[in-house]
Amino acid sequence: MRFAGLGLAALLGAAGAEAAQHEGLAAVKERGFLRVCADPSNLPYSSNDPATPGFEVELAGLIARELGVDARPEWNPTYVRALKPLRDGACELFMGLPQDARFREGNPWIAVSRPYYVMTHALVAKADAGNVTIAGLAGKRVAVELASIAEFYIAYREVERGLYRTQEAAFRAAADGQAVAAFLWLPVAAWLARGRSDLRVVPVSDSGLEFPIGAGVRRRDPGLAAAVDSAVERLLASGELRAILLRYGAVPVPRGRLAGGAIVPVQAKDPIDAGRSLFSTACSRCHGAEGVGGGTGGVIPPIRSYDGGWDKFYRIVWTGRRNTAMAAFKGILSPEEVRALYEYLTSLPKQ
Repeated sequence: MRFAGLGLAALLGAAGAEAAQHEGLAAVKERGFLRVCADPSNLPYSSNDPATPGFEVELAGLIARELGVDARPEWNPTYVRALKPLRDGACELFMGLPQDARFREGNPWIAVSRPYYVMTHALVAKADAGNVTIAGLAGKRVAVELASIAEFYIAYREVERGLYRTQEAAFRAAADGQAVAAFLWLPVAAWLARGRSDLRVVPVSDSGLEFPIGAGVRRRDPGLAAAVDSAVERLLASGELRAILLRYGAVPVPRGRLAGGAIVPVQAKDPIDAGRSLFSTACSRCHGAEGVGGGTGGVIPPIRSYDGGWDKFYRIVWTGRRNTAMAAFKGILSPEEVRALYEYLTSLPKQ
């Protein structure tokens, strides 16, 4: 999915009509394959080159496998009416859609699965550039794509904006020394910098730059939305999904891991901010925004006022609760991430 290349504003503003043609899970299983909307030339997201298919195509293959069928890409350039093939029934699955209220309101005919990763941003700079942060680049030229989230983010910060037509052009500006750094989507930054020991990719942690991403299907496809959502849940638990994201550099690598010949540091993040981001992707579907309840049909109780202590909280999140909707997050979250969730929830004012 060309999430970055489409331009978030255009994607969130896209309006959709109900699909005229739909098939559903039973028809997909009977046919034996799931048709996947994909751009033939949009790495690291997707490609029609079998040697390097892109992480969205590989993830779609895993989802299809979980449904007991094969994945069949339907190639359509995403810069031309990206969602039309899904709306018109030319495919059943569209990877890389945002879990965003504006997107949902503009496209009520689409059901988006639980997020399988959080799209964020990164700075690309020379390997010897020292400690690279947005604040530390005050007064210096930073290359960004024109009309992108990155441009809007730095518009009122004390940096000189270098505007370029594409993410690739902004990357080249930093690589060639026209700018001190480029500010890009993390998957694009990591992909373009692969094998470049002279460059460093530094993930930027800020809730305003983070977008939970899921897989979309038409709401009128019977059973398909629930099946895809369950498939994503199983793939998150198994770790297969994250392994592909790490291989393509779509998510921050663990601190000190080598990527493309150069160490890619992961910026430390305030536990409460980290917990807020994790809650929005892992918990809010059931527990509601900020833990106020109301998710999943309103049957899940609020947890904003949780006062059971750390030990109980950790045990429930890690192992789940039998005979309830509370699943175990062991293998999905790390102990540090569970702690960040706890710090965030206990920081909120009591209801």
